[in-house]
Amino acid sequence: MAAGRIPKAEGASAYKTFSLDRNGELQETNEAYEAIRMIRTLSDDSTLDGAKDMFIDQDDYIYIADTNNKRIVVLDPTYEVIASFGSDILIKPMGVAVVDDLIYVADYGMALTNDDIGAVYVFEIDKEETNPDLMITIKNTFQTPQSELLEAEGFLFRPSKIAVDHNKTMYVINEGTTNGVIMINDQNRFINYFASNPIQITIWERLKRLVYQNNPNVVLPKNVPVPVTNVALDNHGYYYTITKTVVDDNQGDNLKKVNIGGLNFFPDDMFTHGNIVDAWVGTVGNLYAVTSGGTILEYDSLGNLLFQFGGQGTGNDKLGLFMSTSTIAQDSKGKLYVIDDNANRNTIQIFRETPFATQVHDALDLYNQAKYVESIAVWNEVLRYNSMFDMAYRGIGLGYLMSEDFSEALEYFKIAGDKENYSEAFWEIRNIWLIDNIDVIFLVIILVGIVVFVINRTNRKYAYLNVVKTPFKRFFSMKVPREFIFMFSFIKHPFDTCYEIKRKNRVSVLTGFLFLFALIALYIISLVGIGFIFNPVVIEEISLFNQVMNILLPVVIFVVANYLISSLMEGEGTFKATFLNTLGAFAPVFIIFPVVIIISNVLTLNEAFLVNFGTIIALGWSLALVYFNIKETHNYTVGQTFVNLFLTLLMMIVIIITLIMVYLMVFQVGNFVTDILKEVIIRE
Repeated sequence: MAAGRIPKAEGASAYKTFSLDRNGELQETNEAYEAIRMIRTLSDDSTLDGAKDMFIDQDDYIYIADTNNKRIVVLDPTYEVIASFGSDILIKPMGVAVVDDLIYVADYGMALTNDDIGAVYVFEIDKEETNPDLMITIKNTFQTPQSELLEAEGFLFRPSKIAVDHNKTMYVINEGTTNGVIMINDQNRFINYFASNPIQITIWERLKRLVYQNNPNVVLPKNVPVPVTNVALDNHGYYYTITKTVVDDNQGDNLKKVNIGGLNFFPDDMFTHGNIVDAWVGTVGNLYAVTSGGTILEYDSLGNLLFQFGGQGTGNDKLGLFMSTSTIAQDSKGKLYVIDDNANRNTIQIFRETPFATQVHDALDLYNQAKYVESIAVWNEVLRYNSMFDMAYRGIGLGYLMSEDFSEALEYFKIAGDKENYSEAFWEIRNIWLIDNIDVIFLVIILVGIVVFVINRTNRKYAYLNVVKTPFKRFFSMKVPREFIFMFSFIKHPFDTCYEIKRKNRVSVLTGFLFLFALIALYIISLVGIGFIFNPVVIEEISLFNQVMNILLPVVIFVVANYLISSLMEGEGTFKATFLNTLGAFAPVFIIFPVVIIISNVLTLNEAFLVNFGTIIALGWSLALVYFNIKETHNYTVGQTFVNLFLTLLMMIVIIITLIMVYLMVFQVGNFVTDILKEVIIRE
């Protein structure tokens, strides 16, 4: 009998496929997987009921932990049921794994008392046997693992998920265990815990412990790690653990790739979801994960998101959408199988690769074999499908990097936004250039030194540089240029400069605005001119207006807020003095930032500390001048200055909230007036 009803998709897929761009944002891409089949009724006319796990062996036999039916169902590669067993002994099978035709079942048990705890059952399948009653035989029953440590902990065995390696070592997820994954050998002896999650303690909790640690009347809650909820293995000694945790902005470390020591090889800020329930290791070093809401994610071996597709649907039988998913697996042909365990669905959906995904996987396979040069042609084929696929540019860049075509590699890494590899390629280019030109560099330095020395000595006698100096002196004797240069006196003599501006009006408001506009211009120049490796923005995607507001609004709001607070605190400074002296605090930025911008174009990530150090010095110096300038402008004591700055920050928050409320009111009134005008026009 044919296995189940097969709804057919009409037109486009019911779901969209996404990948990440260089900014970490989801962007729609070509369809990577096509939903081709939905199995609701099995070939023996039975149905699944709340199935929680699935495993596909090397022969593409499918093993399903049909939880509520208290059985394990085995399907052959044509989706025919060849065995259904365990209903006589299993209570709540929630996990299944297969190694060398041995079927390991994690049976949760009733878990109501200490006497009805779970067990791991080991069955053996004989695929050559034609009699279903003789095909499956039970080999072992493992209850609570043997260990003095577990006995001392009062351990209750409630296995929910299981993975098994080729040494028959079992890796069990046990409900209530916060120490990580349990390792059990084939003799049912407890080996160790591993891959536990770190304890998350907030600053507030640390303070409470510090204050109440010696108080016997205060009972503080224990901080325990978040328990691991699922585990998967690959053939290279890595383990993949899943933890149900809250994820901020789709970034977190609830999906980990760890070694036996528990070291996570995935980045902590990788793109993920907080409700991932299962994972499966693919055939080319990739990793599939599925959320309880039906979103399917595919990652490469480094934790980079390749594709996201699927999603939550309604009660309608739409291929590719789910109501509640529990597990995912892949066969040797690359087909994906996902179980929807919702009571109104209880189905298996099957996906197959599109030509686009096949090309990506072929390229990944070459990458994993370190055949970077050979992968260039395959990545170029990927770009034929989607010219915006950043990973293809990164792969081509790696190919050129390995073939020592560093200039080409540099271009592709820049397109991909891969700053780490761009830095490596740039280092090679810089190193080659320095080796080829080191003698010229020293010669130029010596010649420049000689020229400067000769000019200085001859100018003392003939003063021919006066012809050049005179126009500059005339220019800087003019009012605005003279005042602009005077603003830089804050660097060496902040107190005297504050006094000169406050009491003697040495700088006009016009010059202050020019100084502010120059500061904004320097910021814009830094966005354009800073080296690619150190540039935090993508130039093509920034808004000039927004960038101007990033500098203008904070400065203006700070000046207004500080003047208002200073007026209440009997400060002596006028609004003009507050404005000019605040701007003068940014004088160090004009000195240091141009140097930072220039050197950022010749440095790599190995010398990033120079850029960071220059930035910290400029900003730290400016913040110190803000403090000294406010103190001198309003003639405050040290304590009064700190109070003034704190209240200024609070006032800035009030002003910002007020501006937001005014903007929303104006926006709503504008929409209201627009709607009225449209109504009048339509009626006429």
